[in-house]
Amino acid sequence: MCKNYLAFDVGGTSIKYAVIDSNLKMLDSGKTATNHNQDQAIVKALTTISHQIMGQFKISGIGVSTAGRVGHHGEIIYAGPTIQNYQGTPLKQILEKATQLPVQVMNDVDAALMGEILCGHVHADQSVYCVALGTGIGGAFYHNGHLSRGAHGLANSVGYLNYDPESKECFESQASTLALQHRLESINVSVPEAFQRARNGQPQFVKIIQHWCRQLGKQLAQICLILDPAQILIGGAVSQQGDFFIHQIKSAVHYFLPEGLANVDIKATTLQDQAQVFGALSPFFL
Repeated sequence: MCKNYLAFDVGGTSIKYAVIDSNLKMLDSGKTATNHNQDQAIVKALTTISHQIMGQFKISGIGVSTAGRVGHHGEIIYAGPTIQNYQGTPLKQILEKATQLPVQVMNDVDAALMGEILCGHVHADQSVYCVALGTGIGGAFYHNGHLSRGAHGLANSVGYLNYDPESKECFESQASTLALQHRLESINVSVPEAFQRARNGQPQFVKIIQHWCRQLGKQLAQICLILDPAQILIGGAVSQQGDFFIHQIKSAVHYFLPEGLANVDIKATTLQDQAQVFGALSPFFL
């Protein structure tokens, strides 16, 4: 018998949701604003939408993909400045009480990786590291059939690599897509336009993109040395820059590894902005 599930993807500015059946067919979808989580807007939106969807479909479970680090009991144990007043929110507990349904909550990069596995774009027997580039930088590692989350649920918080306690700067403040966007604002050029100009061989933009990819590649090389994944998946909107972008990343990773140690396969994610909603439901399927 086919069952229906409700999936949420909570980001810094919006909440996406979808109804997906056990054949992985998307039956309905929508989007609403987080309103900067003022007056617990996120929890209220999740609860309201859940009740609305439950009035239209028979729902067997709810999956939530969310920004922030998620504890073993489905609570937000750490949230950066992207979402205010979010840290400590017991999402799983609140939604289960409000809906009387089983609820699974996971970090959004974990969900993106699991979405690729659930939908068959990544082999479940591989060791795969996923890096999501956007406002920040997030990581997820799948190995031996399981996500590696660490003792406290904080593993793969790669955006905070090279954290400087004085300046508060770290890897993501220097190398996220948002950081690249800020750099381009002074010359009034968007990230996609900068990539297009680099593709066309304009020296200024070739240099900017190469420098940014070198910053990314240096840290990806460290991940390769520590974890030796078979594959690295690059997610986020910038991954839509395709082969040109992936080639730049591969070159940068090879640059920062001794000859003979650069064996990892690097690819862009396939599901793009739908990966998280599918991945949020992976505990019900895998």
